[in-house]
Amino acid sequence: MTVTGPLSGIRVLDLTHVLAGPYATGQLALMGAEVIRIERPGNDDFVRTHGGTEAMRAKGLGASFLSQNSGKKSVVLDLKSDTGRAAFLDLAATADIVTENFRPGVTERLGVDYDTLRTRRENIIYASLTGFGPDGPLAGRPAYDHILQGMCGLMAMTGTDESGPMRVGMPIADYVAGQVLVSALLAALLERARHPHTPQRLHVSMLEAMTTLMGTYALNHETTGQLRGLDGNRAFSDSPFSGRFDTLDGQLVITANTPAQATRLCTALARPDLLDAPATEAETTLKLLFLEKTAADWEDVLAEANVPAARILTLSEAMAHPQLADSPAWRPMTQPEIGKTLRAPALPFRAAWAPRQLAPAPTCGRDTAAILDRLTSQEAPNETA
Repeated sequence: MTVTGPLSGIRVLDLTHVLAGPYATGQLALMGAEVIRIERPGNDDFVRTHGGTEAMRAKGLGASFLSQNSGKKSVVLDLKSDTGRAAFLDLAATADIVTENFRPGVTERLGVDYDTLRTRRENIIYASLTGFGPDGPLAGRPAYDHILQGMCGLMAMTGTDESGPMRVGMPIADYVAGQVLVSALLAALLERARHPHTPQRLHVSMLEAMTTLMGTYALNHETTGQLRGLDGNRAFSDSPFSGRFDTLDGQLVITANTPAQATRLCTALARPDLLDAPATEAETTLKLLFLEKTAADWEDVLAEANVPAARILTLSEAMAHPQLADSPAWRPMTQPEIGKTLRAPALPFRAAWAPRQLAPAPTCGRDTAAILDRLTSQEAPNETA
């Protein structure tokens, strides 16, 4: 399947594995880039055998892998061997971008580091994604999402006094870092358009990516000395009229942060007196009131009153919601090896050039022979600027 888009003609060599890096290069592939996964012999990327059915995992096409590798190619190379390293360097001479998420020092030992690749491609964009960045006391440590959630301050304000610190239910640090990597690479391509012969070295730290997202909290602490603790479902605004509430058959989340929203909420509940009540009294009364109707009933009542509110849904319920039923953020992907057409994540924004049908994800090493054979037949490297 031919993919067109703003990155058509851009070749990416992807040395990343697990979640964060492959998510980023998956976004580039959806924008039209040719993304070539460089995989180690033995099909040992963890996500190839994570999620989905036993048959999917046996084929190295686990659900976690399929979710972010649509349209990529796969080449197996042993970078520890002279032959594998030489093939990679030849490929790098044709590439625009190289991404990797090894620990600092590994690419130098393998001979596929930035300085080496610069000798093969003058204006290479070389991006490293690590837990803690290239320097500092933690630079050499391994890092995973759970570790980063604990270290960045997120877990310390997620949960309740009873539960203690809790991780966010999804690997958010991986995907935040992956999205930062996407931004960095797109910016680097723009910079290369202005300065065609200048190579670029990018570093993305998962810790830095996560902490910069929490700048509001950090600056509040810097200026007041106060830290948000385990707030449970207390709203960012601290309004007693915002939060999560139990209903007759489920749960409801409400955001009535402003005086106008609070007024509309209390009017809809026929309790305007709550506007002048102490915060704890207002919260207690609201908890009792919301037990009188179902979550769907309250959602309708508050929507009519122009108060932001929604039922709390499972992911399955969210995906079945009419708002997402025909969303262009989810597109069909036919994966022949498992005999299924899946509803898979596409680009999370709308654009005329966005793909309507997703290409399948590659089995491990599927494209090795085709790409290496074509490489040896080329007379000169690609000089895309």
